[in-house]
Amino acid sequence: MADNTAGQTKTAGVDQATGQFASGKVVFDATTITATEYARIECGFLPRYIEWENLTDRIKVEWNEGMTTSQCLRTAAAGTRTLDTTALAVVPDSKGFRILQDATLAAILASKTCYWRAYG
Repeated sequence: MADNTAGQTKTAGVDQATGQFASGKVVFDATTITATEYARIECGFLPRYIEWENLTDRIKVEWNEGMTTSQCLRTAAAGTRTLDTTALAVVPDSKGFRILQDATLAAILASKTCYWRAYG
């Protein structure tokens, strides 16, 4: 049995010495959220993987270390998975991450319940 190694570019993650996990829930009230606003989540570490789920509309957004802040995997209620390229849709930092309110992304909207998970 042989492993395929041709045509691959592999990038190792930055070792943070310990695995980290945080999760939570955000309930947005009926207050209007503008297209340039973010939901800020502070989990206490730099995430390597972020999962955000708008439970109300059944929309999931996933970001993995190695993706740019203009890339995320979006799963619609029907199960359709697409590579979303909304600029600055998911922005990780040393204390957590931000998710952009954007009509196309539809991850955060007024009157929605969302759950999130972050792995470091």
